[in-house]
Amino acid sequence: MSLLTRFSLKNPVAVVILVILIIFDGLYASTRFKQESMPDISIPYLFITAIYPGASPREAQNDVALPIEQALMNIPGVKSVISNSASGVATITLEFGFDADIENKRSKVEEALNNVQLPAQVQRPKISKISFASGPMMYSSITAVNGTSTEELQRIVKSRIVPALQGLDGVGRVQTYGLLSDDIYIKLNAQKMKARGISFQQVLQVFQAMNLSVPAGEAVFEKIKVPVIVTGRVTSVEQLGDLVISPFPRTAMKDIAEIRKGTDIPESITRVQGQPSVAVNIIKNPDSNTVDVSERVMEQLNKYAKNSDKVKLDVIYDAAKDIKKSVEGMIREGLLGALFASLLILLFLRNVRATLIAIVSIPLSVLAAMSLLYYFTNVTLNIMTLGGMAVAVGRVVDDSIVVIENIVRRIREQKARVTKDLIREAAEEVGGAITSSTLTTIAVFAPLGLVSGIIGKIFAPFAITVVFSIAASLLVAVTVVPMLAFLFMRSSKPKEHRQSGLTVQYKWILSWSLNHKAVVLLISLLFLSSSYLLGQMVAVTFIPEQEDKFLMLQLTMPPGTETTAVDEQARELDRKLRESPNVLLSQVTSGKPKGEFDPMTMTSGASNQALWIVSLDPETDVLSFIEQIKKELIPGVPGAKLDIQELSGGPAGAGINIIVIGNTQTDIRNAAAVITSAVKQIKGTDRVTNTLLEETVSVEIRIRPEDALKFGMTAYQASALIRPILTEQQVGRIGSGNETNDLYMSLEGVPLGSLESIRNLPLLAQGGRTLTVKDIADVREISQPSVLQLRNGEDYAMITGDITDDDAGRVSREVKETLAGLKLPEGTEYLLEGSNKQIQDMMADMGLAMLVAVGMVYVVMVAAFGEGKAPLAILFSLPFALIGALLGTVIAKQPISVSSLIGMLMLIGIVVTNAIVLVDRVQHRLQKGMIIREALLESGGTRLRPILMTAIATICALLPLGLGLGEGALISTGLAVVVIGGLVTSTLLTLLIVPIMYELLHWDKVRRELRRAKRMPLSGIDE
Repeated sequence: MSLLTRFSLKNPVAVVILVILIIFDGLYASTRFKQESMPDISIPYLFITAIYPGASPREAQNDVALPIEQALMNIPGVKSVISNSASGVATITLEFGFDADIENKRSKVEEALNNVQLPAQVQRPKISKISFASGPMMYSSITAVNGTSTEELQRIVKSRIVPALQGLDGVGRVQTYGLLSDDIYIKLNAQKMKARGISFQQVLQVFQAMNLSVPAGEAVFEKIKVPVIVTGRVTSVEQLGDLVISPFPRTAMKDIAEIRKGTDIPESITRVQGQPSVAVNIIKNPDSNTVDVSERVMEQLNKYAKNSDKVKLDVIYDAAKDIKKSVEGMIREGLLGALFASLLILLFLRNVRATLIAIVSIPLSVLAAMSLLYYFTNVTLNIMTLGGMAVAVGRVVDDSIVVIENIVRRIREQKARVTKDLIREAAEEVGGAITSSTLTTIAVFAPLGLVSGIIGKIFAPFAITVVFSIAASLLVAVTVVPMLAFLFMRSSKPKEHRQSGLTVQYKWILSWSLNHKAVVLLISLLFLSSSYLLGQMVAVTFIPEQEDKFLMLQLTMPPGTETTAVDEQARELDRKLRESPNVLLSQVTSGKPKGEFDPMTMTSGASNQALWIVSLDPETDVLSFIEQIKKELIPGVPGAKLDIQELSGGPAGAGINIIVIGNTQTDIRNAAAVITSAVKQIKGTDRVTNTLLEETVSVEIRIRPEDALKFGMTAYQASALIRPILTEQQVGRIGSGNETNDLYMSLEGVPLGSLESIRNLPLLAQGGRTLTVKDIADVREISQPSVLQLRNGEDYAMITGDITDDDAGRVSREVKETLAGLKLPEGTEYLLEGSNKQIQDMMADMGLAMLVAVGMVYVVMVAAFGEGKAPLAILFSLPFALIGALLGTVIAKQPISVSSLIGMLMLIGIVVTNAIVLVDRVQHRLQKGMIIREALLESGGTRLRPILMTAIATICALLPLGLGLGEGALISTGLAVVVIGGLVTSTLLTLLIVPIMYELLHWDKVRRELRRAKRMPLSGIDE
């Protein structure tokens, strides 16, 4: 580092040019970052959804879920395979490790699915993944006004708004709800088909055989080869109606069917403020800037909606607004922190020039870090990177404080003209200390790579930002600060050097402490033991949830409920909800396209659900409001339930997740019921339910093989005759060019209202023979689980719930203790996942990271000092940081969370910094011939001011974060109070404990030196 200092003093013009380049490059880089709320982390799961129209849960499991499971089990890296099979749909979830390349795994899943043989009626499985950015970044709606018809609203959204939005740069997908389908529906008339002797299978076979195009070869026209295509493809509804099904008697499709575009029963119904509308949600591309995409989308929406007298635009939620608030809040807190630190330096140094020189490291270090982040990483500008900047503000000034304070001290002591040599010697004197302290701070972040799961992924950008910032601050301290000190202070007149009263008092206390080590250590140990009591007072959670002024409500009706019935119930609940003055805007969507995966609810869409996005007044107490409306919003349908929770843009908070496995489904069901009931009784739990409670009533048609054979049919052929009566079948596509539509066929004109009507359903077999269902099958009503679940091929049940108490650790412990005391059916077991596992993993991972960090810090210090005793003395300052860390957490009423543990990890690097500055001076004094006691007293008096300045500057810089003054400060608040509290106690105790331990580790030498001195007064005391 001395080479850099000499270079800067010899070449000030070059350094100034470099500084200007860093400033402009940092400013440029800061405008080029993508802006996000949180780092876009892919959750290591893949979701496969397959639609099987008309299938029961058991059929969906046997015919779809199990074959897919078997194919996917062998994909490398799969930790578990979970399948959920419901009526008409099967969902398979693959879990991988956080180190997995999800895109690569997705490709392997696609390859495996291509080799799976599924029933012809099963639609092609869809693969989905989720991340923090996979949900919509904007929820908006378009509502008809001034008498605009529903048809006109649909036309505007379909033909103008959606195409315009889809074409925007950065928009990955435009999600719409409330639009009527454009698909073509063939409603075959059973009576007309019976009169003409035509079966459903005959219609299907003719259509599929005729509606195709196949290459037939080549022809040569005037020595030029041209391809020949044989086609019978239907390109319009008119052609479809004219398609001949049977020549004798001549029967066209329109003679036996009604053909129409769209359906009267929508898959989803959307309402805003109670009025029919179309939901338009924007999902951005993963590599796009949320703020930029939002601005483009709003420009288009305003163009087509706000300037129109036919439709009205409502934006319910826009992630860009929250991001802007978070960015502004973090910048504001960083600037406040820098201001507080600057005032503190001015108070200590009482020299405006020296203060300006010291604080120049703050903007330079931050801008240099911005450049490094932009050019050498792919991080975005989010809460974590900005939090890293805000936290680093207090640390980046430390090195510069130590350098400028030593320069000022040397100038005042020597009372000589300021020369380059004087500046260089002063900077080099502390160069080793600040280098060691900076390297130790950097070293503590390396073990974050050992932290598995989502913690390591979330805090990686934070760690990188802090490391880049403090590395840049070291370079500024040894280059820019000495150069500016020479330029600005060479003409200043040094004041007379006098020891402050605080220094004199400290040296007296230190001398007394060194002579009464046992007393000081005993008192310190008593304080340290009190940290155990503080630990019992602190709540424990995983990641504190961000309090946003948005709610998400989900209404779940009994399985099989149609969308229109769900909408009716949702309208009533929505009316009551909007009566509250706290509700600014309410959007509710009933139903969803079948099989569409929703990352918000982690489920595939179903007709029996309604989902609200509710915007609240900024002054609303969200938790109190939730408790209030839970009492008021009671679904009026037996078996319906309403879930209410905050809508948060960050990672999920604490939750309950218990998996039950057993020998039989009956045992699993009974165990799940017992556990669910017990967990509901625990204070601090909410929305506790299990996946096996719901049952659905089904009609079972069991084919009698012997009777079916009498009519020349197998069981499969019989089911092929019955299925079209009960469900629509996708039979192909029609159209040409870019306009093609899915084609669905079903059989109508057959009454279905009871078991008897199903038994009497007429079927038309091959050859024109007529029979009824009861001729070949038994029809009965059965009850079965609405969802069949398998985990790694075995039946299981899952109990889920929310933890509403701030102390998730206490609730998790109570859950664990409660489960241990339950009597469950023999052979059943439970696995605790969710918050309990998250907290255990968090403590284990962070504990390991801290141990490794301490080891790395010791290695760095041994390398710097060239011996092991001095670094060991420095390490004794670490335990006492725990006292303040816990005390700060208790005072701030913050839970111990992953952000708090990251703060404790940071403390390891920050606390030893002050001790290094002290011990480095001691080592230098010893080399000058002082005895250990004299070196400790002299070094303590000399380094008292820079130690206090760096500690208090860091505290002042973190104070705005600790108070949580800005938007998006929640994750940083827990971290800041830990660092502030830990610095207060560790600094006060470091000034006494480290010297005491230093003497104890060199006790034989100290005794000899004190005997030789014959207990004469030491120069360090008399100064």
